[in-house]
Amino acid sequence: MSRNRDVDNARKLLGIPKNGTAEDVKKKYKEMAKIWHPDINKSEEAHAKMQEINKAFVLLMKEEFGILDWWEDYNRWWWRQYGNDPIWGNYYPEEGSETNENKKKAIDNQS
Repeated sequence: MSRNRDVDNARKLLGIPKNGTAEDVKKKYKEMAKIWHPDINKSEEAHAKMQEINKAFVLLMKEEFGILDWWEDYNRWWWRQYGNDPIWGNYYPEEGSETNENKKKAIDNQS
C-alpha cells in the first residue's frame, strides 16, 4: 500500500478530517480507547479493533505530524517534574558536598 492510502485509511478509522491536527488525533484516540480497550469492552472484536486504532494513531503521528515518539509529551512532563530530583531524577550532587550529606542524613532518618 502507498503511504497516502495508509494515512487516508488511518484518518478514516479515527474520524479525523483532512485539516485535523495532532491534538485532534490524540483526543480522538483517547475517546476511541475508552470505548474499545479490551479491559473496558469485553466483546470478542475489541482486541483487534484496539490494535487497528493503535496502528492508525501511530501512523498518523509519525507520518502526518512528524512526531516519532508519541510518549514525548509524557517524557517532557516527567523530566520537568523529576529531572533535578535527587531520588527520581538525573541530578547527582558531588560526593562530600554539604547538600548531599544533608540529604543522606534525611534519608537515613526516615528509615
